[in-house]
Amino acid sequence: AEGRGRLVALAERLEAAPAARFARARDRLEALDRTRMTLGYHATLKRGYAVVRADGAVVTSKAGAEKAAALEIEFADGRMAVGNRPVRRAKGAEDGGPDGGQGSLF
Repeated sequence: AEGRGRLVALAERLEAAPAARFARARDRLEALDRTRMTLGYHATLKRGYAVVRADGAVVTSKAGAEKAAALEIEFADGRMAVGNRPVRRAKGAEDGGPDGGQGSLF
């Protein structure tokens, strides 16, 4: 009788084991998904911020944006192109800038 009781208890544990393992795996997957969501920037966009890109790269300064020919701004609800703009560059020696020369006489 004692052996039969042990077998019944073992059978019950073996039957419950896959469900318990599945529940642990589900909890772990949900935790990983929450972590993945915090690593992305989409939640930040939903709070009202935007991502500015120039030539496919993220721009993080005014100087970087001024050098770009075109910008793209990403909001939570989509992206918007900010047209073609003239490229601004610092004056160099060939332009008579601060680092040299008279510049062109013609």
